[in-house]
Formats: sequence, structure tokens, C-alpha cells
Amino acid sequence: MINFEMVKYHNQIYPKDIHLRIEEIAAHLDATGVSASLERSLHTEYSYGKRKFNSALIKAFPVLAEANKDGVPQLWKSPEWAKAFASFIFELNGVDIVPRVIEIHPPFSDYSDMASFTESYSVFEDRICSQFPDVEILIENRCGSIYHGGKFILSKMEDVAALCEYIEVKDLKLRIALDVPQLYTAHNASTDDKYLSLLKEAKDFRSFIGGVHLWGKKYSSTGRKVSHCGDFNSYFEDQIIKENFLEALAACFNDNTSRKMVLEVNSGNDDLSSIVSDLLSVGVNFV
Repeated sequence: MINFEMVKYHNQIYPKDIHLRIEEIAAHLDATGVSASLERSLHTEYSYGKRKFNSALIKAFPVLAEANKDGVPQLWKSPEWAKAFASFIFELNGVDIVPRVIEIHPPFSDYSDMASFTESYSVFEDRICSQFPDVEILIENRCGSIYHGGKFILSKMEDVAALCEYIEVKDLKLRIALDVPQLYTAHNASTDDKYLSLLKEAKDFRSFIGGVHLWGKKYSSTGRKVSHCGDFNSYFEDQIIKENFLEALAACFNDNTSRKMVLEVNSGNDDLSSIVSDLLSVGVNFV
């Protein structure tokens, strides 16, 4: 069985047969509070662009506010940063309502590597799990930022492999939220062979994958292909390649394990419904 639990993304309207129990909530460093009608998946700081660091909440954690380059947050700079980040989440979310998921993001290579990241992260995990023992903590692979001087340390497939080794050795609870289009971007994937080979590699690490992010691309009026818009038809532009991708995705996660799914679609409900229909066509079961 290919099982996914859908996480509600923004204000999208989902097909009626998709059961929604969790919603993604912004929990970045400029956030001042959270509000949700469903169970919470906290989408924490992802360091794409600049933050203001001017809220009363973030000012209570100077180690977090000071960790930036030209306004872009520098995540996981030290064990002290990780401890403060856990406290920030407790203050932002509160401790009475337990989030289902906390999604984190990787640091940059100019000040961190996988060894130092997992050392700092371990402090965070211990502190978070002391308060929220049942929470799922997922880290998303990232590609693309205005940050200068370094790249995300979890971006390509070899980075995923390296992280999985550290997770196993350190016996961490951490799992990966595999953003498939970002993985493709990191590898400059543009051919059927590359799309499929990366998913075949991912299958070797699927026991460490707790979630999947998917989205489309489509051309804007200026001729630029825009991320998080469109569906798989506009992303792949070739029906055979799209079908091969869907079959490979299904084969990768056909292990009867339930994972979280986020469809990061900003272009409307029709595109989201199209992606859902494609996933259903290859046997994906939304639990």
C-alpha cells in the first residue's frame, strides 16, 4: 500500500474524499503566534529570504536573532542556538497543545556540516521531546535562497544519504520530508532517466522518509517557469515522462508506511485536484 496522510496547505480546497486532520502553520522566526482549526504541523524557519527580527517574541531569544547574514537566518549555528530554538517553539505554540509535526530546515555550508548540524540538532530533539514526546520532527531538503556564501547542506541525494547515516548512528528521531521537486532542482534534473534514478535512490532510504512534498511548475506570462504553480502536466510537459514519474514515486513508497504529504500548490484548486487525481491513478491511498 502507498499510504499518505494529507497535510492541509494554506487555504486550498481539497477533494471531498481527502481526509484532513492536520494543517501546515507558519512558525518562522518572525511569527508571533499560531492559530489552527486542525492539528498542527509547524513549518519553522526555512531561510529563503530576510527576516525582520523585530517581534517581542524573537527579541527574547537574542541568540536566534543575532544568527543571520544580511537578514537571512543562519539555522543551527550552535547547541545554544538549538536550545533557544526549542524554547522559541514552546513560546510560539504553547505547551498545552501538542503539534503533530515540527518541520525544520537545514543550515548553510559556510558555517555548518552534517556532523555539527546533528550535534546541535540533538540538543533540540531532546528538549522538544521532553515536552512533546509523540511529535514527528521532519527536516526538508532545500534548494534556493538569497543567502550568499554557502549552500544548504541537505539538498542533493548524497546529502540525504549522509544525513540518514548520522540519524542511524546517533539514534535520532528525526526523519526527512522529501521535497521531490527541490531534489530535482538541486540535481538540475530535466530528463526521464534523471527523474527516475533519483527516486530509485530515494527508495534505499525510505525508512528514514516521514513525509513528501510535491508541487508543479508552469510558465508565466513572461515565459518564466514558476515554482509552486501548475500541476504535473505543466511540470513535465510530456505525458509519458509524467506517467513514468508517477509509477516511480509509487514504487518508492509502496511499503505500507503512512507518511505525511504536503502539496505546495499556490495556483488554485484545479491544479491541486489534478495532482491528487494523478496520485490516485497510481494507487496512492490517502489515509
